[in-house]
Amino acid sequence: MSGQFGKEEIVHIHLLLFQIKKFFESLGIENEYFRAYETLKISPVQIFRQKMEHREAIMKLCYGIMKALGREEELDKICYMIRGLMRDMEEIRENT
Repeated sequence: MSGQFGKEEIVHIHLLLFQIKKFFESLGIENEYFRAYETLKISPVQIFRQKMEHREAIMKLCYGIMKALGREEELDKICYMIRGLMRDMEEIRENT
């Protein structure tokens, strides 16, 4: 197994994180990441959308959940690490 998620798994993760977002919203917790997610105009049930679109939605949801949990310091570190990993993955794809 390659360690990468297929589209079905990505959509499933999107759905789970979306449900967590809805829970926070039901408690009156909102933030700029949840609003940024809404501007993407994508939902987990839109399985016809591109895998990359679902990944972007997942990132916004993760950031929003971290902020809602009061983990902003870790969020900055994680964002930095994720961007580096994504750059590395793109370089590997380009060189193979």
